[in-house]
Amino acid sequence: MAKDLLRRASLIQMPSAKPEPAAPVEAPPSSSKPKTAPGTLAGFMANQSTAIQENEQLRAQLLEFDGAVPTRKLDPAAIGRSKWANRDASAFLGTDWEKFKEEIGSAGGNVQPIMVRRIRVPEGVGRSYPPGVSSTVSYEIVFGHRRHQACLELGLPVLAAVAEVDDRELFVQMERENRNRADLSAWEQGVMYANALDEGLYPSNRQLATSIGRDLSDVGRAISLARLPTAVIEAFARPVDLQFRWAKPLNDAQQADPEKLLTRAQALRGKASSMSAKQIFEALVGAGEEGRQGRAGEPVAIMVQGAVAAKLTSDSKGRATIRFVDSLSAKDFVSLTKIIEEFCKSRAA
Repeated sequence: MAKDLLRRASLIQMPSAKPEPAAPVEAPPSSSKPKTAPGTLAGFMANQSTAIQENEQLRAQLLEFDGAVPTRKLDPAAIGRSKWANRDASAFLGTDWEKFKEEIGSAGGNVQPIMVRRIRVPEGVGRSYPPGVSSTVSYEIVFGHRRHQACLELGLPVLAAVAEVDDRELFVQMERENRNRADLSAWEQGVMYANALDEGLYPSNRQLATSIGRDLSDVGRAISLARLPTAVIEAFARPVDLQFRWAKPLNDAQQADPEKLLTRAQALRGKASSMSAKQIFEALVGAGEEGRQGRAGEPVAIMVQGAVAAKLTSDSKGRATIRFVDSLSAKDFVSLTKIIEEFCKSRAA
């Protein structure tokens, strides 16, 4: 039995031993070039990952300043007014102006920047600047005329944001910025709006009003003031004294009898310093010249040399009362008594 088992065992062939596995080959350093196109792309992406991350961080930071306009200090002498400028020269005179300029000076310049745009001058032969613009001027004001003028007079650099805007955008930004600050007078607004229409910036009052977000009637009143004859405007000490509520009466007087309005304006020449703006307005529209009886309770101004000398009122029964602006002396009372006596006699006759 044992011999048979040994014989059978000798017939069994054992498989040859397998060779020891080779040691793993270390991966080539990252500096070695990949052998395949996919490997090349993978290597490129790995090497660029840091740059990509930095780029994304910068992109996120830039988004925080999206739409912002950088500011810089400019020589105010290098900045001029555009043809859409809306500040009358009288806005840079007087006590209020001096106080404003003092505030700018105490701060060392304007804290709130103005906005300007570069003046584009065609290159080549025949190069010329726009009409009325000096060759020393490189920018024109979008908004901030008062701040610019203050810095100019004080000899201080002006803080400004340089933007690229067209004429219509300049007009809108100027109008809205001024509305949020020291409001333009009715006259200044009217001149600005009339200029925009005359230059073809807007085809109608309605489109202009819509563009700047103003009431159409306000735009119309302002333009009617700007369209008044020069003599009427010059009757006032300053054109900025004109008010919105006077637009319709003055326009009505112009439409009804333009020659009479001009005659009144010429008669007021040189008297603005001794009369208030309201007195000048009343003289121009002929307050008290027509319809002197008036309605009950409504005073009628009696004008003498363009000034209100007295006011006449009547009650519901037509009984009149007159009140003089100045005090009357004893001699004045005697003279007035005689005038009233003569008036009463003429009514009784």
